[in-house]
Amino acid sequence: MKYVLRVFVVLVLAAGIVYGVFRYTNPEAFVNNNAEVLTTVSKPAATEKNSNRVLLASIEKEDLYLYKGSKGVLLKHGKNEVTFTNWSKFIDAEEPEMHWADFNGDGSKELLIKAVSEKKENGDFLYELYLLLPKTDSDGKEAYDVVYASRNTWSSILDNNIKEEMRQLKNCKKIIQFSMNSKSKGISYNKQTGIATSGYSGYARALQNDKGEYMTVDNWAKGDGIYSVSKDNIISINIDINVGYKNSDKTQNAGTIYFELFLNEDNNFQVTEKSMVFKPAEEYRVSDPNDTAKESWKYIENNSNTSATEENEQIQWIKYSTEYSPDVFTQTKDFTSDLSDINKVEKIKLTEKYIELTAKQGVSFDSGAKSKGEFSVVTGDKLDIAYTAEIDTSGKKEVLRITFDKAYPQSEIKKFTINYGTK
Repeated sequence: MKYVLRVFVVLVLAAGIVYGVFRYTNPEAFVNNNAEVLTTVSKPAATEKNSNRVLLASIEKEDLYLYKGSKGVLLKHGKNEVTFTNWSKFIDAEEPEMHWADFNGDGSKELLIKAVSEKKENGDFLYELYLLLPKTDSDGKEAYDVVYASRNTWSSILDNNIKEEMRQLKNCKKIIQFSMNSKSKGISYNKQTGIATSGYSGYARALQNDKGEYMTVDNWAKGDGIYSVSKDNIISINIDINVGYKNSDKTQNAGTIYFELFLNEDNNFQVTEKSMVFKPAEEYRVSDPNDTAKESWKYIENNSNTSATEENEQIQWIKYSTEYSPDVFTQTKDFTSDLSDINKVEKIKLTEKYIELTAKQGVSFDSGAKSKGEFSVVTGDKLDIAYTAEIDTSGKKEVLRITFDKAYPQSEIKKFTINYGTK
């Protein structure tokens, strides 16, 4: 997975683009956004004017307590109390997160609050952030400036400044490619492979139909963006990427766009340099198609059990794992200890582009497993690198060839598992 190019980030920052989160004192930043929140202010408030308070969250060792009262959200810090109006009405739907750390690099700590902004029909929550910057008001009392990130702030970051495209590779429909770059730069592609040659790209595995064929991407959309604050007080966001396919009602949550935010010297949030990436969902991980083998190689494993098989036997199910040292080109193993049909195989040949299984004399491969897409080659990193499968019946012995989704360096396939058919 590659990071966003440094030159892209420098270009954006040099152009003076401010990402996403704005102070309440900048009303133009929230045109067509949450206008109600624009009126949010902080002011000292007497306890009796914000009665019926309910404790929402606290950091006891810092003497910080957050309440919901009749007049709004109240923050108690020592003897001082400050009320904030027009914060989320769903703030008590879940306990808000309170983080006390130096978020703007000025050497002193600020309070960051992550709270529920919306409850969806399926019961999931969306969130917003309130970063409270301490100050002293005209009466010499403690007050705060509020830096705010709404549930939609992330969309303005992407929609206004970044070009995004999703395509399948021309030479391998298995791989879908999510590409991003500055709108002023655009995205270019290799004409033969379809691999992006500019900006940043991340990759995921496409869905298959009932025949095991990789389907054609029809559309994609950004889902919800969820803010997170780590134990190290790193602010980040994950945005779902959902993919639809032609002639199918399946929708795939292929992964997320991830980036981190930092507070600059003007107390505005910006994207942290080199933090923006596309993260595929774990079950859809694939190897980067740009990292291909620079030279040919092969490894052969022979079955030491040469006993004859019964006439017209068939290989219906294989599950076989093995590993080898890169300096070993050929070795012999006894396949009889395995419970699957691997003992009906005479030889396994592994190369950078494919793996071949040669059946013993008189043994055939179940072609139904191939036509249903019931095959895989899984590496030690738990990546399924198989793309297509063919059975060669032209010779004296049948050969099953599983072709990979790219040419792999030998270092990536030191350990592998072959699966074919079902038990």
